[in-house]
Order: sequence, then structure tokens, then C-alpha cells
Amino acid sequence: MTKPKADLRSMDTEGEFGLDVPEYFFYLLFQAVRRRDAAFEKALAPLDLSLGQWRAISTVRRFGACAMSDLAAFTAVDRTTLTRSVDQLVRRDLMIRTTPATDRRQVHLTLTDQGQGVYDKAVDQLLVFNRDALAGVEGDRQREISRGLATVIRNLSPDSRVAEALIRFEPNLMRG
Repeated sequence: MTKPKADLRSMDTEGEFGLDVPEYFFYLLFQAVRRRDAAFEKALAPLDLSLGQWRAISTVRRFGACAMSDLAAFTAVDRTTLTRSVDQLVRRDLMIRTTPATDRRQVHLTLTDQGQGVYDKAVDQLLVFNRDALAGVEGDRQREISRGLATVIRNLSPDSRVAEALIRFEPNLMRG
């Protein structure tokens, strides 16, 4: 079997990487995120949490009370999957749904005391996990990479307010 010819459009001209630098950047980003997610999901298993449930709990915890639309935007989870995860968290008494009297179409989510306890246990694991995953990457370098990724999000987002809200982890910026 012969090896296919290399596509020179997707090759690193300096020969440092196996792919063109932008393609390689996103390839590595994909690999890092997928591997981190898989490993962290295993770490969450003793708490009977999926990664999607963790993202919902941590986002609601960050915002205090959270609309489903904000939760969907900040977790980047499709609404059907997110609704299923929230339903499970509500059944387990980790989260409650409320409907404001001013707009019965809205659903706000908050953590219960039990949900806060699960968050506390999971976030301890997350902090150790992230520290281990970033071992050898200095703080200044982490900041530099984070600034670069924020630029990528701005470039990819059709709405600058949404991009800034996601980058700053601040839902109120979407409503400006």
C-alpha cells in the first residue's frame, strides 16, 4: 500500500509540525479538550455526575440564578441534552427550577444546598486536575494562550456581544 501524497497546502512550511500551523493549532486544541473532558468525566464518576451535569452545576453556581438560554450559551451544550441533564439534577435535588412571575416563559435555575455540596467536592477535583494538566505551562504562557483563544472566539462569533459575554463569563453582556 502506498502512502498518499502530502497536500502541501496543509503542511507546516518550517517543518516543525505535521500540519499547517492553523490546522495544527485546532487539531491540538481538539485533542486537548477531548482528552481533558474524558479524563475529568472519569474523575466525576464517584460523584455520579456526567461532564454535562458538571458544566450545568458550575455555570449555575457561577451566575447564582441562571436562565436556560444562558446555560445553553455558556456550556455550549445543545438544548435537548441540556434539558435532560437539568431534569436529572432537579430529580436528584441538586438544582431547582423557578419561573419568575414577571415572565412565565422564563425558567431560572439555582443550586440547592445539596447541589452546592456536590459542586464543592467536584471543584476541588477540578482544581487539582487542571493544575496537573497544565504542569510545565507557566502562568504567563497560560495567560498568553488564553488571550489568543479569546481572539479566536471573537473571530468566530457572529455577535460581538455574545463573544465578549462568553470570554468574560458574564451573561449580562449579551443583553447590552
